[in-house]
Amino acid sequence: MATAHTNIIKGNFVIHLKRLALMLALCLPCVVQAAFPDRPFRIIVSNPPGGPVDVMLRVLANKLAEAWNQPVVVENRPGASGIISTGALVKSPADGYNLGMVVASALTIVPFAVDHLPYDPRKDLQPVSLVARTPFLFIVRSDSPFKTWDDFVQASKQRELAVGSFTRGTAFHLIWEQTARRAGIKALYVPSSSSGKTQNDLIGGQLDIALDAPSSSQALIQAGRLRPLAITSPARFAGLPDTPTLEESGMAGYAPQPWIGLMAPAGVPADRIAFIQQSVAKILQDPAMKAQMAALGMIPIGGTPGELDATIEHDRAEMEPLIKELGIRLE
Repeated sequence: MATAHTNIIKGNFVIHLKRLALMLALCLPCVVQAAFPDRPFRIIVSNPPGGPVDVMLRVLANKLAEAWNQPVVVENRPGASGIISTGALVKSPADGYNLGMVVASALTIVPFAVDHLPYDPRKDLQPVSLVARTPFLFIVRSDSPFKTWDDFVQASKQRELAVGSFTRGTAFHLIWEQTARRAGIKALYVPSSSSGKTQNDLIGGQLDIALDAPSSSQALIQAGRLRPLAITSPARFAGLPDTPTLEESGMAGYAPQPWIGLMAPAGVPADRIAFIQQSVAKILQDPAMKAQMAALGMIPIGGTPGELDATIEHDRAEMEPLIKELGIRLE
């Protein structure tokens, strides 16, 4: 009898152990999930060190590191119009610890202007947050006869003018072409490899107008060598509050602004995506962060994954026919 009783006790003990093991196995994913984040993050960016996007990202990364109590490492992978950095991102583990700061052109221009991509930008990437918008600025030299955007529009209908900006196939070039069609004007587009060269050509009289980033031209504007005519943001930009928007200047409903977005490899759990997005949005609401971004020519957004996804699809629908019409091919 004692032996039988002992066996019953042992049997019950084994059953309880099995139940406990099963409960621990079922709860293990919850424990892992609750621990996120518990190791360093990496954010890949296509821009080289020192530029506005890189500077903004490093400020954001430092603030995220403080909020998460984990290191956030910025990895610059420039080259090939963002194909190198995006390719590295899609090959990364879909764990939430590997992210990419992607500029609009990488997903809305490049896919239509190259013969082959080593990834599918729709299937292999997952939106995390619409971080910022980057309005562009139409500028003239300080002694230009154009005092308003309409002055330029009217003059362009009378004679051929020269407009300068970055290389063909860039966001600057496409936004100029889009704007010209909306305004019903034509001008000779003069591409350049740098903002500095375009500014020098503008000041020197080789160009009538230029399209530039606020962060690049603001110093020359403050020095009185350049003068802004209009900015592409929907509302006046905090960094140049006296500059009217294109919408104010007669182009109703038109405010083209390239974006900067945080992306992840496809397959990251939704709760991790939400956690990252909410952290980014909170930081972007900070007045000090807003001021830093304004100095870099950016408007902080902090939008949701759904908002970034909708923005990408909207811009792709606009850019694809324009790129095909212009016959733009990127090497």
